[in-house]
Amino acid sequence: MQPAAAHHTSRKPWKSHFAALHPKAYLALHYLIGFVAAGAIAWLIVAAANVVPDKALIAETDDAVTNWFTQHGSESGDSMFSAISLLGGPLLIVIVASVAATFATRRDWRRFAIVAVTCGGGVLLNAVLRETFRRAHPVDATVFVNAAQSWSFPSGHAMNALVCYGIFAYLAIAALHGSSARSWTGVAAVALIGLVGFTRVYLGVHFLSDVVTGYAAGAVWLAVCIVAYQFVRARQFTAPATLAL
Repeated sequence: MQPAAAHHTSRKPWKSHFAALHPKAYLALHYLIGFVAAGAIAWLIVAAANVVPDKALIAETDDAVTNWFTQHGSESGDSMFSAISLLGGPLLIVIVASVAATFATRRDWRRFAIVAVTCGGGVLLNAVLRETFRRAHPVDATVFVNAAQSWSFPSGHAMNALVCYGIFAYLAIAALHGSSARSWTGVAAVALIGLVGFTRVYLGVHFLSDVVTGYAAGAVWLAVCIVAYQFVRARQFTAPATLAL
């Protein structure tokens, strides 16, 4: 009886009786709780900033980093990093649409749905958080008209890059067989995600805390979506509507 009891207490939520009987309801609840949890990360970071003895520490760090890059930047650096930054904005939209279209053409509905839900959910999460906190961009962001017209916290480029390239890397690694290829895919994804976030700080479009929070919230949402994808695979769902609840 002891082994059975131990097995019962260690049962994962996605292996619960409720998940087995009501998989669609469980999946919808999983996404809802995950979305709230990802958003809560931003609140926790803000709360942590308000409870530290030096409440101005994060603001001072943000200003110091932004000012340093403003003083040490160059025209060539601005041009190069502006181009790279597109990989977290307009070019990322094209890439996501292309990947999703490829899966749809192949009638690979599971991967199509997880890309759509993960990337689309990331965009929605970022929009909700920005409207909630309404933090203005750094003063230098006025050079970038589109950025200056939106809110700064958290960074959409950073969050979307982590969420989208993260799910691409996960799907690619799952399909690859060689350990070397898997490792390099992971390294490339991490490097690209980090580079996109760096460009936002270098260009003075975002504060460092905007980027860090975007990564943190995005990482939670990505993990939520990966667990959901594993659940769908285990249940052998195939229809796109099933995963996109």
